Amino acid sequence: MHTATQPAPSARRRRGERTAAAPELDWSAIDAWVLSIFADKALLGQLRRLDKVELGSVWALTERALQRQRQAHLRSPESLDVHRRLVEGLSGESILISSSMFLSSLAEAEKYFELSFKTIKSKLGGTLDTAASERAMRAARVTTAAAEVLGSFDAARKYMHTKNFALGGATPADLLKTSEGERLVLNELQAHAESGPL
Repeated sequence: MHTATQPAPSARRRRGERTAAAPELDWSAIDAWVLSIFADKALLGQLRRLDKVELGSVWALTERALQRQRQAHLRSPESLDVHRRLVEGLSGESILISSSMFLSSLAEAEKYFELSFKTIKSKLGGTLDTAASERAMRAARVTTAAAEVLGSFDAARKYMHTKNFALGGATPADLLKTSEGERLVLNELQAHAESGPL
């Protein structure tokens, strides 16, 4: 079960820092946090040792890693650095990590990544191709951005599965398979960040 992990202080907006100009989400800080989770050696090792892979257990481990990484002073990557990481391929465990952040079941993860569970399991300990890396990054980036705007990962998870008029009646999760869909969701989240609570 997902609990109310708070966004990283490095990425979180402090209410007192708002100026007359519209606030901006710190996309570099969000990317740094997401990439740090995908590369967290302790988390990757724990995931490889799971006897039974269930997203609930993966989330419990991911949540602890998020809390650990929240304390770290992360270097914000440049867009080209993120691109290179995706082309080189994220860890195979990134499929499980990103799925656990916004999905409830492995069946949903299979559908989102268009991979069978057997194939997902075979990726553990390996490297994802660019397409799977991009999907994992999209899911984790949008879920983390939603947590920034809404105040917790619990609220972000609910948001990801709620039909949204601004998104043509689709859920944010429905749109994450493409970069264009991700852009629409991130723009919608930015609009919420600028206008206040949902």
